[in-house]
Amino acid sequence: MRSIILIDDDQNVIDALINHISWEPLSIKVQDVARNGEEALKKIKNNPPDIVLTDVYMPKVDGLHLIKELQKQFPTISVIVHSGYDHFENAKVAMRYGVKYFCLKPATVSEIEEVMKEITQELDIIETEKKLYQQFNVEQKQYLNLSKKALLKDLLLNRLASISVTDEKLELLGMTKKMKVIVSTLSLFRPHYLRKSDEREWQLMKFSAENIMNETFERNMEEMDIYLIDTSDSSFSIVSIVNESFQDFEKCNQRLLNELVQNILFYLKLSLQAGIGRIKDGIEGIYPSYLDSQKTLEAAEHQEINQIYTFDELHDQQLVPSNGYPFEWMLDIQLIIQKKDYKQLLVIWTSVENEWLKNNHPPLLFVQQICISIMSGLHMEIEELNRMNNMETMSDTVLKIYNQPSVNQLAMFMRQYLENWSMQTKEELTGGKSNRLIKQVKEYVHDYYDQEISLSEIANQLFVNKNYLSQLFKKVTGETFVTYLNHYRIDKAKEILKNNQWMVYEVSEMVGYQNSTYFSQVFKSITGISPSDYGNM
Repeated sequence: MRSIILIDDDQNVIDALINHISWEPLSIKVQDVARNGEEALKKIKNNPPDIVLTDVYMPKVDGLHLIKELQKQFPTISVIVHSGYDHFENAKVAMRYGVKYFCLKPATVSEIEEVMKEITQELDIIETEKKLYQQFNVEQKQYLNLSKKALLKDLLLNRLASISVTDEKLELLGMTKKMKVIVSTLSLFRPHYLRKSDEREWQLMKFSAENIMNETFERNMEEMDIYLIDTSDSSFSIVSIVNESFQDFEKCNQRLLNELVQNILFYLKLSLQAGIGRIKDGIEGIYPSYLDSQKTLEAAEHQEINQIYTFDELHDQQLVPSNGYPFEWMLDIQLIIQKKDYKQLLVIWTSVENEWLKNNHPPLLFVQQICISIMSGLHMEIEELNRMNNMETMSDTVLKIYNQPSVNQLAMFMRQYLENWSMQTKEELTGGKSNRLIKQVKEYVHDYYDQEISLSEIANQLFVNKNYLSQLFKKVTGETFVTYLNHYRIDKAKEILKNNQWMVYEVSEMVGYQNSTYFSQVFKSITGISPSDYGNM
C-alpha cells in the first residue's frame, strides 16, 4: 500500500480529502497531514511518503519552496499540486521541479481519484522496472562470470587456442589482452580413511573446500580478478589476473595462496600442496603458466606437504630440471591437434623422440604423464568428430600407456597411435563419408534457402558437431558455409529479378533475407551491381 501526506492550511480541505476520497480501494494510506511547508518538511524527513499532495499558498514555507526542497532531498516522491489559483507561472515553476500532476480547487472526488490512480500506476511501473533492472544486473554479472570461467577453463585445458579469442569477446567479458596472469594449482590429498566407496563424503569435503576458497577470494577481489577452475577430482586451478601496471602481483598472489592454505587446514584439516606458475602476459600466457604450476607440483611431490611452492623456487633449488619438460613441443602438439594438421603432428613427435627423449633420458613416469596429456587432447578431438563409437575410451588408453614397460616401447606405442589418428582424421576430411555430409548440407540449402537457416541447425539435423561440420565444409568445398549460402541465394535472386515482376524487398524475402538493405549489400558484393540495376538490365 502506498502512503501520502496531505498539506493545506485550510483544515476543511484536509477533512474533505480524508473523508471523501476512497483511499483504501486506491491502495493508498493517509500517513500524515500538515498545515504548511515547514511542518510538512519535518514530517517528510522523519518518514518519507510515496506521494505528497500540497497547496501552493501557505504561511511560513509555501508549496513551491516545499516542492523545490523535495526535488533536492526526496526526488522519488510523487507530488500533486492542489491549488485554488490558476496561475500559469506557478505551474511553470512546479513543472521545472518535476511536478506532473495538478488539481485545480475545487476539484471533484473523481478527478482527484483519477490522478491518484495514474500516480500509483506510474509508481508500480517504476518499481517493476527497478526490480527488473536489478535482476538484469545480477543475472548479467553471473552470466559474465560463468562465461569468463568457461573461457579460462578452455584455455587452461588447451581446448581453445588463445589466438581464436577476439578482442570483441574479451571486451564483452571485461577483459583485455594487456594483462598479467598467474595460474596456481591446488592439489587436495584425499584422506586415507575415505575409500573409493566413500565418494559422497569426499565430494562433500571438496565442495566445502571450494566454498572456503571462494570466500577467501571475495576478501581479495579488490586487488586482483580471481577465478577458481575445477580441473580434476582432487585439484583446482586459480587464475589471478591484474592489469599490466599493477605492482607486486607475485607478492599479492603468494599472500592469497597462504591465506587459502591456512583456511583449508584450519576448517577442514585437509592436507594439500600448492604450485604457483610464473607470471605471464596476456591470455596466451594462461596455458604456459598453468603448465608451470603443474610442473611445480610434480617437482614438489616428495617435498613437505601443506606448503606452497613456486616454479622459480624449485627451479633455483634444481628440483625442476631446466630441460625436463618439453613445453614448446607440448604447446605445438596441442595446437596441431586442434588444427587437425596430421602431417605436422608426426613431425613434432619425431622431434620429441630424437631430441628430447634421447638427450634427456627422462624417467618412465614422467614420459607417461606427457603421453596422457597428449592423449587427453586427442580424445577431445575424437569426441568432437563423433568417432567415439570406433575408438577406445580414455581410460583404456591410459591403461595401455601404463602397461608399456620402458620409455622406448612407450614412444613406439605413441607413434603408432598418432599415425592411426592422423590416418583416420585424413579419412574424415577427405573420405566418402565427408562427401556425403557435404552433399546433405547442400541439399538442405537447396530445400530451405528461402527460410532462416544456420549451420548449427543443419548440424543438429545430421547429428554431427557444428565446428567439425564447418571445418569439413570449408576443407571439401574451399569456401565457408556462409559464403556458399549467400552465393546460392543471390543466384536464385538473379533468376527472380530477370522477370522484373517483384520489388527488391520482395525478392529479398523470397530468397531468405529478412533485411532488404543487407540483401542489397550482399548482392552488390557478389555481382558488382545493385539488385535494382540488375533488374533493369
